[in-house]
Amino acid sequence: MSGGGGFSGGADAGAGSGWRGRTVGLIAGNLSLPLRAARSVAARGGRLVVVGIRGETDPEVYKLADSHLEIVLGRLGAMADFFAAERADSVCLVGGVGRDNVVGAYEPDEAAVSVMERLPNFQTNTILRGLADYLESRGPRVVSVAELLPELLVRPGLLTSTPIKPDLLADLRLAFSLARELGRLDCGQTAVVSDLVAVALEGADGTDATVRRGSLLSKKRVAVAKTVKPGQDRRLDLPVVGPRTIEVLAECRAGALALDASGLIMLDPEECLAMAEAAGLAVVAWESADWDGNLGRDAVTGFWKDRVGAGGKDGKDGKDGKKTDGRDGDDSGSGDAKNDEKNK
Repeated sequence: MSGGGGFSGGADAGAGSGWRGRTVGLIAGNLSLPLRAARSVAARGGRLVVVGIRGETDPEVYKLADSHLEIVLGRLGAMADFFAAERADSVCLVGGVGRDNVVGAYEPDEAAVSVMERLPNFQTNTILRGLADYLESRGPRVVSVAELLPELLVRPGLLTSTPIKPDLLADLRLAFSLARELGRLDCGQTAVVSDLVAVALEGADGTDATVRRGSLLSKKRVAVAKTVKPGQDRRLDLPVVGPRTIEVLAECRAGALALDASGLIMLDPEECLAMAEAAGLAVVAWESADWDGNLGRDAVTGFWKDRVGAGGKDGKDGKDGKKTDGRDGDDSGSGDAKNDEKNK
């Protein structure tokens, strides 16, 4: 690891070390993050109470809980009643909910209907904020998963030793800008760019599928960015990157990954970064001041100078006098640009 980047400290770092004697509630969705959060609370002496979602929550989470309740998605009143009865001091929403559950198994109770009726729209951020506000109105403070797992928060800097070439840096800055705009619209958090062209933007298919789509449309290593939504409520739905996403990036021969250092979680960071190093994948974490909202004018200018210059003086190829436009000529620094046939 180089460039001063990294993570927020060891297992005892930050606010997460002070749970002893307190009752912490988890609203546990799917995948591995709820189990990690449950283990963190238990290891730091907190009393753990869990509300799980039927069809989503790993049963191993319940084994760590002092008390638990499993509900059908939408039973907000039952959830709040449970945390009140257990005298929860804090509650954390952690993990995801599958689209099939949202569409096919959602059974709102009176409390959920009341909250939904007051929302200005049904974007994910708005719904989660409404849920959090309702829970806090019933007593417990809603906290971020970063308070339970502070050691997994990405900090700004270059996280790998792989250098970022000028053309890739220009692509990376554009990808970061596009990903943040997707987040502002609340429709995705990942963008893939090649030669200053957006080749994939995240939709309902998620990060990994977006990377695969984008890599199929490029003859060179792509740049990928994953960001926090502008205006993101840091208590809710922080973006996560883990070994599976790094594996997909490696399979698709991505060249660089930019992460948002303002609130992104990386699971198993040592494993992720070792995988990235082995694949020649540069990983950098940027704060808003680092990535330059004008898309990095110097990097973009240098990118085109390098490409035109590769054809010879004054934009000629030095052979038959044909001019290059920087797009049909040789790709600077892209000797490994062939598509991986496995991704077709």
